[in-house]
Amino acid sequence: MRSKPPCFDQTVSVTLGTPGPGDAAAVAELKVDTFVETYASGNDPGELAVHTARAFDPAVVAQQLADPRCITLWLLDQSRPVGYIKLNTGDAQTVEGLADGLEVEQLYVRASHLGQGLGLLLLSRATKAATDLGLPHLWLGVWERNEKAIAFYEHVGFEAFDAHVFMLGREEQRDVLMRLSLACVRADS
Repeated sequence: MRSKPPCFDQTVSVTLGTPGPGDAAAVAELKVDTFVETYASGNDPGELAVHTARAFDPAVVAQQLADPRCITLWLLDQSRPVGYIKLNTGDAQTVEGLADGLEVEQLYVRASHLGQGLGLLLLSRATKAATDLGLPHLWLGVWERNEKAIAFYEHVGFEAFDAHVFMLGREEQRDVLMRLSLACVRADS
């Protein structure tokens, strides 16, 4: 019998906020920094540079921050951004056929702030957003070679259900698709 997901509420010393389009440059910088910290050791630097330049351009980030189908939250330590989560609803989701859930497209925390419960804090807000929207689950894609992230998501109750191709620059990579049922969260409410 699978146990329910652990309580996501954690006591931390950072501030959770919602960046606006005027914060796009700071959010873009955070996205690049955390993505490179996470994936630099296992990927071609040129492909990593192509991906970050395209995906995390401040103009692209500004459009995402202004899109009502997307929810971005960030964590600030003092005034320094240290982590964020990007959620997608409806047709803003990156995989067709999964609009019955809430996509966690990106969840990153700076290496300097790992191990402080910040990923759990961000997931708790994703859980609340999905519950508020009446959605039955969260889902995400995680690089098949990111064993640490996969273990984290499994620990909190996500289960693999499929896979898809993710383009890192011009290189095809495989993401494991994982889902977290929120039925037990609703039952506890």
